[in-house]
Amino acid sequence: MSLPEIAGRLWRHALAVLAVLFVAAGVAYSFKHTAPTYQESASIIFLPPISGAKPNPFSAVGGSLTEAAGAVVADFMSPQGLDRVRQAGGTADVDVELLNSYNLEYPNYSSPYLTVTTSSQDFGAVHQTFKLVTKLLIDRFNARQVQYSVAANNQIYPDLIGDTGPLEGQGSSKRALVGLAILTIVAVFAVTSFLDRHPIRLSRLLNRGAAGPGRPQWPLPRLRRPGIREAGS
Repeated sequence: MSLPEIAGRLWRHALAVLAVLFVAAGVAYSFKHTAPTYQESASIIFLPPISGAKPNPFSAVGGSLTEAAGAVVADFMSPQGLDRVRQAGGTADVDVELLNSYNLEYPNYSSPYLTVTTSSQDFGAVHQTFKLVTKLLIDRFNARQVQYSVAANNQIYPDLIGDTGPLEGQGSSKRALVGLAILTIVAVFAVTSFLDRHPIRLSRLLNRGAAGPGRPQWPLPRLRRPGIREAGS
């Protein structure tokens, strides 16, 4: 389709095009006036016990560090674990993930680590929940080691690194606006193409409107009066 043909189609259905653009403008306005989302994230690396052997057998053999980190994620992201966060006063969304979930995953990190992320539209809730989550996670992991009588020199050490602090999410609104622009263009061509294939006659609509509400648009049958016969009957 050439440019003049496209312009002609848009001009023929200018009202429909304006309606689509009006809806798109309303959606874009809501995007621009939506409160931003803040995130805070960090990593918790699981360090093996100190050993004089090289390489350290705790990290080189058996994969016990990865299993321990995976058990922490499963426990913390369970409904019961998330309930503990809420009961302790955490209000932001929480996500805890094990980055390298098995020994043969590439890249194969020397020690497994978790990524802890909190997100919310409330700036203060993001940091408050993040501090709460990391403290609960590390304290609960250390308490489990004591509960199972792990000697101090054999305990795994969880270390918090790379705390980003609360940051505003970047780029999400721009991507949403680009996607909205693409959908608007598609909607304009879809609507105008439909109207070209199924033209709406303005005269037909005016005739229906002229009948008025409650007025019949078809002839009514004639009623006979009692006692009067028609000619020829």
